[in-house]
Amino acid sequence: MTKSSHPSQKFRRQDWKNQVLRALRPWHRRLGLCSALFIMLLVVTGVAINHSQDFKLDTAQVKQAWLLDYYGISAPNSLSVFSVRPQVLVATDTQLWLEDKLILETKLPLLGAMKVGQSLFAIDSQHGYLFSLAGELYETQGLSTGLPQGIEAMTYNDAGVWLKTAQGLFLSDEELVEWQPASTTVSASADIAWLTPIEKTNLSKEQWQSIELNARSGHLTWERVTLDLHSGRLFGPLTVWLWDLFALALLMVVGTGCWIWWRQSPSRK
Repeated sequence: MTKSSHPSQKFRRQDWKNQVLRALRPWHRRLGLCSALFIMLLVVTGVAINHSQDFKLDTAQVKQAWLLDYYGISAPNSLSVFSVRPQVLVATDTQLWLEDKLILETKLPLLGAMKVGQSLFAIDSQHGYLFSLAGELYETQGLSTGLPQGIEAMTYNDAGVWLKTAQGLFLSDEELVEWQPASTTVSASADIAWLTPIEKTNLSKEQWQSIELNARSGHLTWERVTLDLHSGRLFGPLTVWLWDLFALALLMVVGTGCWIWWRQSPSRK
C-alpha cells in the first residue's frame, strides 16, 4: 500500500506545480507590460538627464503656461519694461531679459536698462553691466573700476550716460569707462529725463502677457521637469509611492520569471 501511494502523491504534487505555473504566467505578463512602460520612462528620462547639457535642458526655459501654473510659479513682484522697440528689454526683480532670452541674473534689484549706441547698458545700485546688442555680457563695472556707488537712476542723451547717485550726478565718457562728477549747474542736467519703466497701460495685452510669461519661465527649466518626472515627484508626493510600487512590480517580474524558467528547465523535468 505504501509503494502504491507514491505515484499518486507525485502526480498531485506535479499537478499543484502546474496550477501555480498557469496562475503565475498571466500575472507575469501583466506585470511585465506595466514594468516595461515604467522602464521605458526611466530610460528615456535617464538618458535625457545624463545629456542635459548636450540637449540644453539645463538652460531651456519652460514656456508652457499650464506647466508653470502646475509648479505654482507666478509672475514676479517687480516687472519693469524699459524698451519694446527696437528690442524688448525687461527687468524682473534680479533678472534681465532681452526679448525672450535671459541675459543677466544679479544679487541686487535692477534699476534700469537701455540701448546706448551699439551696446546695451544696465544698472543696479552698485554695478553697471555692458552688453552687445545680442545680449552678450562684455563687462561688469563696480567700485573697483571706478563706478559711482549708491546709484538711483540712469539716462542717456547726447552728452553721454548719466547716473544719479547719493553723491550727485555722474557722466560717462564715450567708451563708458570713465565716470566724472557732473556739476548740477550744467544746463543740460536741469532737464534730464531719467529712465523710467513703461506703464503697463501703454502696452497691448498680448505684449504684457508675453513679457510676463518670459519672466515666469526664468524660474523653471526642462531639466528640472525631467528630473521630477524621473523620480516621480512631478505628480506629487503620492506618485513617489507609485514609483516604488512599479519598482516592486519589476522585482516580482524578475522573481516569477526566474521561478518559471527554473521549473520549466530540462533538468527539472
